[in-house]
Parts: sequence; C-alpha cells; structure tokens
Amino acid sequence: MARYAGGGKNTVEGCRSIDVLEWHRLGYLRSPGRFWWAWTRDGEQVASINILALRHAVTLKYQSRSYGEDRSDVEQRVPIAWTPCLFGGERPWFVCSAIANGVYCGRSVIKLYGAGRLFACRHCYRLAYASQQEPARLRELKKSQKIRMRLGGSTNMLKDFPEKPKGMHWRTYDRWSRVHDAAKERSLMGFVERLGRLRARLKSNRGTQVDN
Repeated sequence: MARYAGGGKNTVEGCRSIDVLEWHRLGYLRSPGRFWWAWTRDGEQVASINILALRHAVTLKYQSRSYGEDRSDVEQRVPIAWTPCLFGGERPWFVCSAIANGVYCGRSVIKLYGAGRLFACRHCYRLAYASQQEPARLRELKKSQKIRMRLGGSTNMLKDFPEKPKGMHWRTYDRWSRVHDAAKERSLMGFVERLGRLRARLKSNRGTQVDN
C-alpha cells in the first residue's frame, strides 16, 4: 500500500503516484488479474483505485473530482512496455498516454502521478521535486550533512568531519571529503550572499523611512 505525501501539488512528493516496478516486485504483473491500490495519510485511507492488469497494459478505475464539481468515474488504460535486463529477465515501464497541446507523450517512465483527472508522467504535469524548489545554499548544506551521516558522523556542521569508517578505502574517503568540503563552501557562500542581500534591503528600507 502506498502512502500519500501531503503538500503542494506542484511537486512529485505532493501527488499520488503509481510505480510499475513496485507492482512488478509485488507480483501483480506476472499474470492477468485484478487488484486494488490505496493511499493513506496518517494511517487513514484517503484514496484507492481498482486495477485490471494485463501483460502489456493496466486499466485503472477510480473516481475523480475537480474543484466545485461532483465525483465522476474514470477508466484509464495505461500501456506497459517491457525491456530485457542485462543479466536476464525483463523490466516493465509505464508508457505515458497523456496528450498535451495535441501531442502524444509516449515517454517510458517508472511512475505516473495523479496531479489531475488522469495519471501522467511528471513531465506532462510539469512537476518538480521538492528539493529542486529549495535554495541552492540549502541543497548544498543537505548534501554535506548527508555525506557526514554516510560516514557515521553528525549532521552538526560545527563538529569535526567524521573519521574514515573501518573497511572504507582511503581513496573513497578522500573523494567524499572533497565533495563535502566543496558543498560546504558553496553553502556558506550562499548564506553569506543571502545575508548581504538582507542587510542591503534593510539599509534601503531605513533610507526610505528617513526620506519620508
């Protein structure tokens, strides 16, 4: 069962999604059949769909409601493409069947998102990842903290950089250290620039008040 991430619908994290690899892993695509899928929030079910699964397509059946309108039944067929894996077996892909500005999408994707009446890829709905909407300084800070955690250290940037974990090659450790330092420097530069803009704005506002 999938979880629904609340939030703005302009990000992939804020939309309900279906994942073809997850359905394949759970065995839903191995043979023709029906199953249902649901999303929960805080342990409570908030939406569900019924699915008819065939080898080369799934048919989604659910109810949709636009703002200010009643619920309506939706039946959407989503093609599935299979590609061979390097070491045997096959891998499924959803084929986005959305039509935008009269143009058929046709992208092979792992996930489709319910940001509107139909499920479509993030490109058709112009969805961004939440991290893409963060200022660069925060992305670089999180990158540094993630490296620290990977090496078994603290996310507190005031503490020393963690020592090399046992079993890790020095070449790998040195590479992570360089990536960390570069991200940390970019983050600090971003915060300094931000602080400079805030000070300039404050100075400008004070000058305007004096003139008045």
